[in-house]
Formats: sequence, structure tokens, C-alpha cells
Amino acid sequence: MFKIYILFLFSLLINLNIPYLYAEDNKAKIDSNSRKKLDWEYSDLNTEKKLNWHPVETEEIYKDQIKIKNIGKKINTFSVRSTGKGVTVNGFYYPDISNYVPNAYVEDTNKIFGLSTRGISKTRFCNGNNFSKSCMDGILDLDFKLFNNNNFSIYPKINIQSLTNRGTNFGDGVSMGVKFAKEFSPNWSLAFGGENIFHFDETIDLGHNFYVMASTYIPLSTSEKSKILFLNAGIGSDFYGYKGNGFLFRSPCGNNTLTGTAEEPNSCSWGPIGSVAYSLNDRFSIISEWFGYSYGAGFSIRPFKKNSLSISLFATDFIKGFPKYAEDYCTGGMCKTRFYGSISLNF
Repeated sequence: MFKIYILFLFSLLINLNIPYLYAEDNKAKIDSNSRKKLDWEYSDLNTEKKLNWHPVETEEIYKDQIKIKNIGKKINTFSVRSTGKGVTVNGFYYPDISNYVPNAYVEDTNKIFGLSTRGISKTRFCNGNNFSKSCMDGILDLDFKLFNNNNFSIYPKINIQSLTNRGTNFGDGVSMGVKFAKEFSPNWSLAFGGENIFHFDETIDLGHNFYVMASTYIPLSTSEKSKILFLNAGIGSDFYGYKGNGFLFRSPCGNNTLTGTAEEPNSCSWGPIGSVAYSLNDRFSIISEWFGYSYGAGFSIRPFKKNSLSISLFATDFIKGFPKYAEDYCTGGMCKTRFYGSISLNF
């Protein structure tokens, strides 16, 4: 009986909820203290008289919202910089956009130097098969920063022509060139300079290849890594103005030229050159180029997402009878498809 009595008192205390009995009193004390601390004063501000109401059209209500929406519209402008044969677009690496044909874009300011090697499956004069030891050859290019302020750049280039023992010793055929590039607007750049301008030995058979180039681009979307059409066009000498392509004019070039004449052995001829590249994104490009000595069609890929490494492969001399002057130098008077390609990396 006593246990039952104790349980009854315990349940009664719980149901009474004693803390609640003091809640109202505590609230009253808090409200009273809060009011005492506030610094109250009378205000005669009459906001109703200051409101200036007038009727408006529905279009006016949303006019500001429409303006805000237009602010967010993407601008179709990109920053394109060169990395040698390739480019960067808004700081993102893109693959090569040409191989023999130089582009006119200002070099990327982050580029200190670049390495590029080009191999060819068979020289046009060689009486052998593609990729045979006696016919294939290659060159190595090293260009480096001399000056770059993002709008104007100067990059000299060292070229080693002989990477095999085909006719010359490995490492022979050293020459030097340079590229001066200037951006005139976000869409247009101009460059002049040359490949193999200064010859350091007598084994070089690449000529003195001066050039003047203009480059532009056409964005085909407004995405961060846009589809872009790259266009390079200009004129060039010697290798670029080879034989039938050298119809524009002649100029002094130096000794050991490809297009010198008996009357002017130290001169070279000039002709038009150009390239078109369609980059589907920052990893893959389709390329066509005309470089005087011949033409090429191929592609370039950039296999690594955050690396400038580009690998390119082209075919040349695959159109029978074109260019016509090429047949005079092909074995048996008939040019056959040859291949060339490159691997490029920048630091």
C-alpha cells in the first residue's frame, strides 16, 4: 500500500510540470528588464506623405529584370596564344593547328621553351618505300622565350635537320630562325620571321624560309572549350615558295637556297602559304595546310588533359599530278602518298 502511495505522488509531480508554473513569471521579468534597457524616443516621421504613387505599365515592372538577364549573355571573344604549332585558348591547351605552316599568334606568356620533332616517312627524292631506313628522316626544333609582354613576343628557334644517318651524320644541319608576333586585336595577329634563316653548316637542304603571316579564328560555340576554326594565311620564301608556287617575286635570301637561279644563286622565290584547322574541342583538331613544297591533310590529338603534349599525323602527295611541279622530283615521275607527323611539348 505504501509503494502504491509513493508511485501516485511521483506521477502527480510529473503531470504538474513545475517548471511551467514559473515560465510566465520568468517571461514577465525578462520583458520588463528588456524594456528598461531600450532607449525609446518619439518619432514624427510620416512615411505615408513621402510615398509618390503613380500608375505604370506592366512592361516597366520587368524592365530591370530584362536588363539583368542580358548582362549574363556570353561574349563571343577568346584569348588565343601560340605554343609553337599549337595554341592555348583562354589558358586551355589546344592541339596543333598546323605543322609546316607557322601561325601568327603571340606566344603564350607561360611558355619558356618548346620542343618539337617532325618525322617523314620518305623524302620525295628517295627511291624506296615509306618508313624504310634509307628514306625516312626527321628534324628537331627548340624555340625559347626572348621577349613576351602578352601583346608582342620574340621567340628564336634552333633547328637540327639530321636525326638519322641518311646522307649526313646525326646532329648535322644546324640552323636558326626567329618569330616576331604582334596581336592587333583579339581576333587578328600578325607575325614575320623565318625558319632556317642562319645556317651553321653546309649540309642543310631546307632553304632560307622567311615568312609574313596573319592569323584569325572563328568560334563555333560559346562553351568554355569551344569548337573553333583557325585560319592562317601569308607568304613565304624558298621552301614555301618552291618551284611553281614561287610566282610572287624574288628577293635576296643568302647562300645555299632551294630556289636560287644561275643568275641569282643567293636569291629565293616567294609564294602563298596557309592552313585551316577545325578544333572540335581542346583535345582534337582536323588540319589541312599548303606550304609551297607540297600540301598536307591530317589531324592532331592532345592525349593528356592538363599537358601540352600534342601528336599529329599527316598525309601528303596523295593527289595524283598535284602539284604538277612535284612530279619532276619524284622517283619514276610519279609521286606516291607519303606521311609526316610531329610530337610537340612546351614548358
